[in-house]
Amino acid sequence: MNTSRQLAPIDNGTIQPRTDAAMAPPLRLLPDPRMLWIVFRRNIKLFLALFGLVWLAFTAWAVLSDKIYTTRASILFEETPEPIDIDVDRQQAVEDRSLIDTEVRMMTSPDLVQRAAAAYAELYPRDAGDAWTEKELDGLGDAMVASLAVTQDGSTRIVDLTSQAEDPQFAADVANLFSREYIQTQIDLRSGSLEDSDRWLKERLQQLEQSARETQAAVDEFKVRNDLVSANGATVAEQEVSTLNQQLASAQADLAEKEGRLSAARDQLGRGGGGADVGAALGSGTITNLRQQEAQLGAELAEMRQRYGPDFPRRRQVEERLAEVQAAIQREINRIISSLSADVQTAQSRVNSLLGSRSQAEGELSANGRAQTVLNQLEQKARAARTVYQDFLERSSEASAARFLQQPDARIVREAEVPLLPSYPDYRLAALLTAVLSLGLGLVGVAAAEYLRRGVETKKDVEQGLRVHYAGAIPDLRSTTRKRVTESCVDYVIEHPRSLFAESFRNIRMFLTLSGTAGAQVLAITSALPQEGKTTTSACLARTTAASGLRTLLIDTDFRRRGSSEILGFQAPCGLSDVLFETVPLRDSIYVDPPSGLHVLGIVAEDTMGELASHDALQKLLEKARREYDVVVIDTGPILGVADARQICSLADRVLLLSRWRETSVKAVEAAIDILEDSGALLAGIALTQVDVSRFASTGESDVFAYTAQFRGYYVS
Repeated sequence: MNTSRQLAPIDNGTIQPRTDAAMAPPLRLLPDPRMLWIVFRRNIKLFLALFGLVWLAFTAWAVLSDKIYTTRASILFEETPEPIDIDVDRQQAVEDRSLIDTEVRMMTSPDLVQRAAAAYAELYPRDAGDAWTEKELDGLGDAMVASLAVTQDGSTRIVDLTSQAEDPQFAADVANLFSREYIQTQIDLRSGSLEDSDRWLKERLQQLEQSARETQAAVDEFKVRNDLVSANGATVAEQEVSTLNQQLASAQADLAEKEGRLSAARDQLGRGGGGADVGAALGSGTITNLRQQEAQLGAELAEMRQRYGPDFPRRRQVEERLAEVQAAIQREINRIISSLSADVQTAQSRVNSLLGSRSQAEGELSANGRAQTVLNQLEQKARAARTVYQDFLERSSEASAARFLQQPDARIVREAEVPLLPSYPDYRLAALLTAVLSLGLGLVGVAAAEYLRRGVETKKDVEQGLRVHYAGAIPDLRSTTRKRVTESCVDYVIEHPRSLFAESFRNIRMFLTLSGTAGAQVLAITSALPQEGKTTTSACLARTTAASGLRTLLIDTDFRRRGSSEILGFQAPCGLSDVLFETVPLRDSIYVDPPSGLHVLGIVAEDTMGELASHDALQKLLEKARREYDVVVIDTGPILGVADARQICSLADRVLLLSRWRETSVKAVEAAIDILEDSGALLAGIALTQVDVSRFASTGESDVFAYTAQFRGYYVS
């Protein structure tokens, strides 16, 4: 590549050098976001392809991969009251963790696995109604426990039962069945323990009841045998001694009373009272009558003594009667004294008898006291037996009630739900990763495509990369309209002269004819490689020029392809070779294009192997064409492969080098530029062909196609 080439305007047929400072783009700290958008837009198909490929792979993987569904049930172990002491608290925490760890291991015990498998078999019976075989239940249990993971949720008292399976319903059933069966197992264990305790309590109650009866019978028998039967809280001996004491006290009081009366009577008698004032005598009716008689007789005797003398018979009778009465009183008093003495003896005998009885009763009471010690021991045993019996009876009642009110120490706080989305593949995470991967891969693809891009694609590539003027872009016809195109390109520019496609050729003509010094008539269209649109560009450029009213001649110089001749229907009997060798005049070799009035100097079909004449003959032809036509368009061959093209380009007023958009490599274009410079051709600029206008930003913001949307109303397709 000629790195010394400088972009310069065309002036008087020479290339004026331009300084690098004038062409250097302004420095930017960050990339121009508009240019980034342009780069992205021109590689949008690659980006979408890579983006869609990644999503297609994700979709295939999501559809074809085995899906794993995950669900979880949680069991909470009830917390015991927290102790206050710190050391006790730590010990309790360690015990709680050990308890939970033990229960975690128990949740996958063989017994619980069998219970869960049996519950699943009961929940989902066979269609035929046949029972599950033992082997099938074992296999089911293995599958269930294989899909289950039991873990403690951090340092909490919650245990999670996580189940993973390809069937979401099976996963939910496994977690729920294991949690429910574990709770039921706890209830059954407690109920079974209570049943065993209740059974043992009943057996023990029977023994204790029998023991209580035997000890009570021994107490009763001992009481009867030792006369320890009590009433009102006292034994017979105690009651007898009490009664004897009461009787003895009464008898002693009676004895004392009688002795007192006897002693008083004797004292009165000893004082010579004659017993007249003896209290006992005073209380006697006989003595009272006698005392009345004595009083009457004493009163009568006293009266008689006053009236009569001692010998008076009546007096003597009264005195005798009084003496008899007094003798009777004395006898009665003596009898009373004797009776009092007898009463005293009788009372003394009664007291003595009671003292003897009490002494005997006290002896018996003393013997009963010794027996009472043994009785107390027997009663203690009987009370102990009754107490133990009552305690066991209460515990038996509590155990019987607890069997129906039994609650486990754990409870289910969350049941597993049937998962709607699989945990593997995790669609949300996979979709996020796929989005990131597809976006990243798409951007990497865009960056790689941009880095590996070999084709000329933008105005920047032309002017800053190749240091050649940018002549414009020729769009692909199908990309310029939303309608279906049935016409050829050369016909379309005539039938739709106001279309974007036709306008692009007018822009090319203006660039070639009006840029630089006026008077550019001969325009050579060439390219570095075949299939870059030289023929189409030449024919369309010539037709639009002729349609605008300018006298235009199109010369087809590509003897190998004769593309312009075929595309415009060249039908003259003679052609370019005849004119160059001056065997036929120019006017006789011209074919007039009916739609546009374009004059065509083509190559006859039989002359496809011909060659151009000498440099002088060709120059002579062009000089004659300049005199007769306003614009002469020359369709040449690819300059890298055809030497004739170099000769023609060296004789043209302007040379337009075509480069197929995104297809022609930069190296090929550089080689073509070098050949043109070496041959002395005046390169006006480079035009990009077959540009996709629908991706209007792909040629850069400085190109007109970047603003196609804004000019839609100006074009009529």
